[in-house]
Amino acid sequence: MIKVEDLNKTYNKGKSFECHALKGISFTVDEGELVAIIGKSGAGKSTLLHILGAIDNYDGGSYRLNDTEVGELNQKKLAEFRNAHVGIILQDFALVEGYSVIENVMIPLRFSKTPRKEYKKLAMEALKQVGIDDLAEKDVNKLSGGQKQRVAIARAIVNNPDFILADEPTGALDTVTTEQIIDVFKQLNKAGKTVIIVTHDMQVAESCNRTITISDGLIA
Repeated sequence: MIKVEDLNKTYNKGKSFECHALKGISFTVDEGELVAIIGKSGAGKSTLLHILGAIDNYDGGSYRLNDTEVGELNQKKLAEFRNAHVGIILQDFALVEGYSVIENVMIPLRFSKTPRKEYKKLAMEALKQVGIDDLAEKDVNKLSGGQKQRVAIARAIVNNPDFILADEPTGALDTVTTEQIIDVFKQLNKAGKTVIIVTHDMQVAESCNRTITISDGLIA
């Protein structure tokens, strides 16, 4: 379970352009939930995403995943935490150009304790979950936007993380492809995955089981 209590984050402390991005927000996400975090640009949702993904730190409050207080981890432990517990999906896919689909999906395994002989098997299982195992050997440069996002999702789940964190996962996709990607998330959630989607797209938010709205660094 994810538990956030009185979380605060300020950028450029003490300077004239100081920004109090998060102002003591609290919420929980239970295992197996499908949750949308929504808010306008500048509301603080990107800051929250970076903290949940262990990409950025926080100034006050608490962020716990099960029994781990994430703010107490050093840089090495944070990297291990990200790799083992969080599957992150970005709007621009962040795939390695020139790599095949399966090579992209196997990347997180290289930073885990998974035996090398298991890489291909696990990557193929992840690709099958998102419905593109038949594209395993294809160069990612030759994929459509929807196919690229499915590769990104497969890469995010290949390590069997505790939760999936998606940042505007449909922002670069058309309406039909957006519906297809939403369905992928629903199927993963139905299979037991905890999914958190940060979005401003109400079509995406309304497809989730619960919505958390952020406004000016606060839970609305």
